[in-house]
Amino acid sequence: MLEQILAEVARQYPEKAAIVYDQLRITYRELEAKVSGFSQGLRSIGIGKSDCIAVVLPNCPEFVVSFFAAAKLNAIFLPLNHLYKEEEIGYYLNDSNAKVVITDTKRAELCRQVISETECQITIITVDKASSETTYFEDLVLSKDSESKEDTSGSSDFLYQYSSGSTGRPKRVGRTQKNLYHEVSNFTQTAAVTPADNILCIVPLYHAHGLGNCMMAAICTGATLVILEQVWQQGVTVEVPFVFRSLRVLELLETEKISILPAVPYIFNALAQAPGNAKADLSNLRLCFSAGNFLPQEIFDKFSAKFGIPVRQLYGCTEAGSIALNLDEDVTATQASVGRPLNNVEIKIVDDEGRELPVGEIGEVTITSLALTSGYHNLPELNQQAFRNGAYFTGDLGKLDENGCLYITGRKKILIDTGGRKVDPIEIEDVLISHSQIAEAVVVGVKGYFAGEIVKAVIVPKGGECQESEISAYCRQHLAEFKVPKIIEFREEIPKSPLGKILRKALV
Repeated sequence: MLEQILAEVARQYPEKAAIVYDQLRITYRELEAKVSGFSQGLRSIGIGKSDCIAVVLPNCPEFVVSFFAAAKLNAIFLPLNHLYKEEEIGYYLNDSNAKVVITDTKRAELCRQVISETECQITIITVDKASSETTYFEDLVLSKDSESKEDTSGSSDFLYQYSSGSTGRPKRVGRTQKNLYHEVSNFTQTAAVTPADNILCIVPLYHAHGLGNCMMAAICTGATLVILEQVWQQGVTVEVPFVFRSLRVLELLETEKISILPAVPYIFNALAQAPGNAKADLSNLRLCFSAGNFLPQEIFDKFSAKFGIPVRQLYGCTEAGSIALNLDEDVTATQASVGRPLNNVEIKIVDDEGRELPVGEIGEVTITSLALTSGYHNLPELNQQAFRNGAYFTGDLGKLDENGCLYITGRKKILIDTGGRKVDPIEIEDVLISHSQIAEAVVVGVKGYFAGEIVKAVIVPKGGECQESEISAYCRQHLAEFKVPKIIEFREEIPKSPLGKILRKALV
């Protein structure tokens, strides 16, 4: 299904730029040929229908090729955060029963170590260069495709993503090609995305925001996807805080005539605080929207004042992709709203018994959409709670106004939103409790300096002294950097209710 959309776009716009990445420009004709060749290469090593292909990569063209090649094979695509550590990658590979890992040489050794500790036979494919223990990506891009036909009805799981929750382990979300087709159709129709658009991708492609609102929105409409290139030092990619890339982003916005900019509050804040003499012609930029976290009024005002363009809010989730978008003409009056539902999406506000509430009353946000997953894998009890009568109960609190605009007012769940990434405090607490010097630990989110939240750990040590530096180092061994507590507080006891419930709010 999705590869057929790519084929049709390539037929209509063969010489148009599909992907721009630094000095590299890939046309739709070249992209389709590469997808076809790589799918044949994967098939040649035994990958076929319903086999899981894990991708552990920063944003790059190979990510896009791998996605559509997996769709062509009717395989399962599993995008993973390239900053994950050994234990995290091991959990996802084992849970998904991955057959292939596509990564780069920087992360290949980590993947090898993970695989060596499992009984699984997993092939490692590296995108930058070959080694004796890995297969080179380009060597699998075969020149001829035998066109072995798979079932492309789009009714079986195609995408695995993981949604954090209060269970202590991320929940596997399976979505079909049909789900993704409806998601991209709903979004592009609502936002009026056309082949004339250039979309700048500066958010992670492994995240639902980047995958749906950047990659699929561009490639499925014939628009151009411009990917902010990685920073290289001594032959390997390095992570650089976005604040140091803001001038490069402003340059891309002008030179590539970007018309759509999806991002998160932190990014819009960094751009608004770019040096005052940083000039950029943003006359082509028609749509900026923020997702992943609430957009503070301060950032909205600063960005609008500097560039004369309002930042609109988008609401979405892993389970359904994009759900609502604020496209109000006078967005300054509804800045706090995430807008109206996308085309073919229904939103209701319900009470604890599931009864729909009237306009203006706060309750749980529920959504109905053909883009929605059918449920979490192997969690029947949770599915009965979260998916009822065809609707998904998001756990978010909100209200609808008389114009149908949605306002998110809070969360029933305890997730921490740091830099647009959802962090499960229970997962971090499990790591902390495994430390020999920690008797009890609670993790909460506290307000960040610019936007979002900062991860804070409150720890009750066992007996002797417990050093903050030691705890931080221990967390870095077991968790991705964005999950590592930035604030560590030691207490003699954790505040609890008379019934023994942890009083998390008292720790914020």
